[in-house]
Amino acid sequence: MIAGYASFWSEPLDLLNDAAESLGEAERRLTDTLTEDYPHSLLRSSSEILEAAGACHRDLHRLLSTAGFRDLGELHARVTERLNAQLHTPKERFQTRLRPAARAGLVHRMAEHEAAGVTATLAHLDDSGALELAASSILVARRRFVIGEGKSSAFAQILAADLGSVLSNVCLLGDADRRLDALTDAGANDLAIAVSLRRYDRMTVRLTESLTQRGTSVIAVTDSQDAPLASTADLALVACTRSTSFVDSPTAVVAVLHALATLVAARSKAAQRRLERREEAHRLLDHYVRP
Repeated sequence: MIAGYASFWSEPLDLLNDAAESLGEAERRLTDTLTEDYPHSLLRSSSEILEAAGACHRDLHRLLSTAGFRDLGELHARVTERLNAQLHTPKERFQTRLRPAARAGLVHRMAEHEAAGVTATLAHLDDSGALELAASSILVARRRFVIGEGKSSAFAQILAADLGSVLSNVCLLGDADRRLDALTDAGANDLAIAVSLRRYDRMTVRLTESLTQRGTSVIAVTDSQDAPLASTADLALVACTRSTSFVDSPTAVVAVLHALATLVAARSKAAQRRLERREEAHRLLDHYVRP
């Protein structure tokens, strides 16, 4: 459960109805108003809700607090959670999540939400053994191809850089020539790690499917068990990307990649020696302002 959220798995409307039953007529009118065109009715501003119900701010505060919500902003956050799967584009998410009434306490809710997403994601992947299995697969592979298109290319670049610090034969498939080489040379002893988040770039899907046909194993880092790569990959690492923003959250995705690279480094016998050699190379090339 996300800290501060009222009974996270409960339906917000049920919580409001239960609260209204123990309160007065004004709170009942408020609940009736919020029931109309649910769940979108819950995303109206407080002034719109109060005018429609003929109620005052004190009535609304009493209803929300009895239902377990700190304020209307938290109620909005819960409803947008429920709507998450229906909000396919950044425009739709912006219209729903960043309405003026939802902006109060936004940063505080984001901090709680992001922390909860990372904790839940890593705990699940650790308990299931999926992270350990992924790290083992990376270590035994002959070559490691890292794939990510669009925004996911940033995630792929992070993972490729971290893995390349402790392992040889790590290749970021970031351009057409690299993809062509991978499709030409890849085989059963190789591994591809593909980052694919909604709305799921076609190039990533096509490339990983083609590698799979060549016998190459695939680890998918994605946001849903229903994602296109999840069913075809040998292993899917699913990160929580639910968000209070107009974009899906990247935080748990980065945490998964960070944890994966850390486990690989911890289990690699050659990691320390490779890091030492890379540090010497950085010094010879005078890469950094500070050591």
